[in-house]
Amino acid sequence: MPYSSVKELPPYVQTYSTPVKRQWMHVFNTIYKKNGESRAVRAANSVLKKRLKSTENNSTDRFNMLVDLFLNNLQG
Repeated sequence: MPYSSVKELPPYVQTYSTPVKRQWMHVFNTIYKKNGESRAVRAANSVLKKRLKSTENNSTDRFNMLVDLFLNNLQG
C-alpha cells in the first residue's frame, strides 16, 4: 500500500526528522508501484541507511538531524 502521509509510516521511520520521513516515503511509493512492497521497503531502508551513514561523517548534518527529531517529538 503506498503511503499518502508521513503519519502512516512504520514506527521505526517515525523516529526520524520530517525530511528523512518524506524521502523514505517517496522512495517506498516509487518502488512500490513498480516492484511491490518487499522491494520497496528494502529500497527505502537502503536510502535511509545511506543517509544516516553520510550524516555520521558530517557532525553539523547529524546535529541538525537530531534537532529536527527532537522538535518533531515535541510537536507530538
